[in-house]
Amino acid sequence: MANSQGTQRSVALSKETTFGTKPAKNMAKLLPRIETSLNVNFDAFQSEEIRTDMQRAASIVGFEKVEGDVKGELAAGQWAWAFVAALRGAFGAEAKPPIIKKTANGQGEKNGKILVVPQTAHSTDSFTIEDWFKDIGLSRQYLGCRVSKLSLEVEPNGIASVTVTFLGQRGEEQTAQYFTNPPDIAQSGKLAGVKGSLQLNKQQMALITSFKLDIDLNASSEAVLGATYAPDVFIGTVAVSGSFTMYLQNKAMIDAVRLGTNLSLALRMDAETANNSDYMGIILPAIKVTSSEIDDGEKNLMQTLNFDAFPGVWDAASTIDDRLKTATTMIVQDTLA
Repeated sequence: MANSQGTQRSVALSKETTFGTKPAKNMAKLLPRIETSLNVNFDAFQSEEIRTDMQRAASIVGFEKVEGDVKGELAAGQWAWAFVAALRGAFGAEAKPPIIKKTANGQGEKNGKILVVPQTAHSTDSFTIEDWFKDIGLSRQYLGCRVSKLSLEVEPNGIASVTVTFLGQRGEEQTAQYFTNPPDIAQSGKLAGVKGSLQLNKQQMALITSFKLDIDLNASSEAVLGATYAPDVFIGTVAVSGSFTMYLQNKAMIDAVRLGTNLSLALRMDAETANNSDYMGIILPAIKVTSSEIDDGEKNLMQTLNFDAFPGVWDAASTIDDRLKTATTMIVQDTLA
């Protein structure tokens, strides 16, 4: 009997029209990955009955749900579906000029579609994900999967990473691949901090050495009587938080914590150095820094700033997009969305 190998495993994803119902077989796309931890997990209940034979009665296997992550490398276009699900909105139909400009006036740069956390009509996307083990002929299908968390990590000397955490309704297994010949998602070259820029309060910062971001939807699923899986997966408020690390030069950021100063963060990462490169922009119009932690050692000292984001207006006089004039927690611009 053959043993399955990771190189013979593929992960495909398709958005569901009806929660927990598989989409058409030709609708999926492959998800490039670093690793995945998706699995069907089961609750088990052990008997507490006291018996004279000093043994335990058989356990009962009950409620099932899908849990786990897909981790990958960040590229424009590739993770647009995940940002849509996490921000509970939709990319605009029309690509707009860059919000964070690489050149003085955006001349020669690509336009990109814009996504914000909307104020009304929030989406609740769900997906069917297929884990296909080609070498042993095993298909594991995870139905009713909602994005429960999305995390980014950007370092100056590496490719930016993205981790999408799912909570799903149930799993199924079969010996034939369900999604037929899923193509790759269109994507740019990989994005890295070395080909990017980060603004604090709309001022270019050369002192920030790392950036982390979490979008948490506080997903949950509850067992019901007479069923082995939940009727739905609940997702809630779009809670955005994170941290960034910068050189310690003065007490400005300590004061920002103490005074509760409103700040903004804006990150742009380019796939290439050319002005017309594909890119992603991530903007947090309003944040509060909640702590400042200073390290130690025989080196330049660093301070780690933790923050929470909240709705704010990025540009009240914007000529790029009217949504930039409205309070929102997060804005994403992607040239390949």
